Amino acid sequence: MITCNVCGRLNEPERVTCEYCGSDLSDSPDWDAYDDDDLNFDETDEMGYADSDFYE
Repeated sequence: MITCNVCGRLNEPERVTCEYCGSDLSDSPDWDAYDDDDLNFDETDEMGYADSDFYE
């Protein structure tokens, strides 16, 4: 889980923006726990989160 630096809520690791306040989660210290290759950044620009079904 990734903790938002702005609102403090927990977000799924697939997210790049906070589900609750929309802040960028890459500023979170939890962000380093996940490798950039684990996220689908092509979809994150459009959707705001990585689609976990992409990897299946």
